Amino acid sequence: MIAVVGGGPAGLSCAHALARYGLKVELYEMDKLGGTCLNYGCRYVNALKEVSDLIDNLNTITGKKHDLEDIISLNELHEKVYKIHRSMREGAKKTLDELGIFVKFEEFKEEYEKNYDYVIYANGQNYAKNYLGVECAIHSELPYLKKLPRKILIIGAGTVAAEYASIFSTFGSEVTVYVRSKFLKKIEDDEIRDYIINDLSNFKITHSEEELKKMLYDDEYFNILAIGGTPRYTTNEYFQVDGKSKVYACGDSVRGGYTPIANREGKTVAENIYNEINNLPLKKMDYGIEIATIRMPISILVVGKQTKDFKTSYNRPGKGYYFRKTEKRGMNRIYYENGRAVGAVVMTTATELAPYFAQYLKGIDVYKDFLEVYPSTDPYYWQV
Repeated sequence: MIAVVGGGPAGLSCAHALARYGLKVELYEMDKLGGTCLNYGCRYVNALKEVSDLIDNLNTITGKKHDLEDIISLNELHEKVYKIHRSMREGAKKTLDELGIFVKFEEFKEEYEKNYDYVIYANGQNYAKNYLGVECAIHSELPYLKKLPRKILIIGAGTVAAEYASIFSTFGSEVTVYVRSKFLKKIEDDEIRDYIINDLSNFKITHSEEELKKMLYDDEYFNILAIGGTPRYTTNEYFQVDGKSKVYACGDSVRGGYTPIANREGKTVAENIYNEINNLPLKKMDYGIEIATIRMPISILVVGKQTKDFKTSYNRPGKGYYFRKTEKRGMNRIYYENGRAVGAVVMTTATELAPYFAQYLKGIDVYKDFLEVYPSTDPYYWQV
């Protein structure tokens, strides 16, 4: 019998793969199936982003400022999102039942390890909730907000902080983001980062610790801590937990990253357990080219490396932001190294481009005559 701890992307993909190998699996989930991604993370942010995009376009078309509360209350929006996510969780549970995986909605305790042949931890990261002695909200609390805060302080400089700030500012909150060093470090290109801050950001950014403390201790502000979490386990290259026998870990509990990576790690762990049982070689994870999306007024796709050798283009009006102001049309760059494309930053609603960039970076020359990206009703087309 194998225990999988955590019902998020990594845990679910691992449990599914183990069951398909014919192994008996029990899955422990102390909160909700789907994990952070479905209930509090990427899927939740996607839901809010879809509404903020509608408001953004409505503001531009009418020339008037509309807030979320003009359309729907935050509580009503959360109720709608909850219903959709509940149906997704029910679908996930049905699949587990069909595969013969028994789900226990309870906390898995370390002493339970002795009851199983193998244990896989896929239970996410540890998150701090306190900053300079002040209790702050984190991602798991936002879906339960009943009312839109008038003023919001967000502490963090990464993707999550940028997305929360952009969405809640569009909704009508006065948002300030406190950044200790650089905003969006994932964007190594300073010119691109400046473009994002100056042309795409609809919120205030401060580096002042004095200003931070004033807001942090001011009851007028709703404080959100978006500084990321810390992994729970260290493993070797096969995801075997250090110092333990027949115990594996994967997903955010080890590395942190995006849902597709967590899914693949879960499947890799399942394969390694099957191989270990059958005395076959274990498998290392091939992470390949990492693709990331930052959802702001225009979605920003980051793929591969950023170098000093690049080509730049700007979007024409198209699908998703036809009526947006010209200064928010989006800057695109493809980066080169030794005459070969090695990365890209694309600001367009057509994030379907990601697979094509990935093909190019693997050596398939689909961008030989690249000049510009045109958002349209099609995923992409080129002017050559």
